[in-house]
Amino acid sequence: MQYLSYVLYPLCIGGAIYSLLYLPHKSWYSWTISSMANGVYAFGFLFMLPQLFINYKLKSVAALPWRVFMYKAFNTFIDDVFAFIITMPTAHRFACFRDDIVFLVYLYQRWLYPVDKSRIDEDERALLGKEDDSAERKVDEKDTKKDK
Repeated sequence: MQYLSYVLYPLCIGGAIYSLLYLPHKSWYSWTISSMANGVYAFGFLFMLPQLFINYKLKSVAALPWRVFMYKAFNTFIDDVFAFIITMPTAHRFACFRDDIVFLVYLYQRWLYPVDKSRIDEDERALLGKEDDSAERKVDEKDTKKDK
């Protein structure tokens, strides 16, 4: 996220300056609110991207459990429906479609990278009552004992 923020901060500041110089606003308050709203949309995008980089680096989608993925997919679908039905600012509609792009890239990653069945997921870790990697080692030890 640190490297993405190096790109995001100048873009947000540059967008606010461009808006101030070239777009009409009713008041300073209007410019401030629209600049802050665009910043919120940009930060929402920033918070969605690290998952894609994690998946790429690990060559696995196991870092995002299926339940969380389905929740995000449902959220994206609802946002899209309301973006078409309700009258809203164009920036908010772009933010909804930006989520779709990240969602489609994640779907592609889910198809591209196989799910590692030997890796313990967060639900299993919670059931075992362990929050560190020792739970994985114990499960692996049990599996090797069963195999013998």
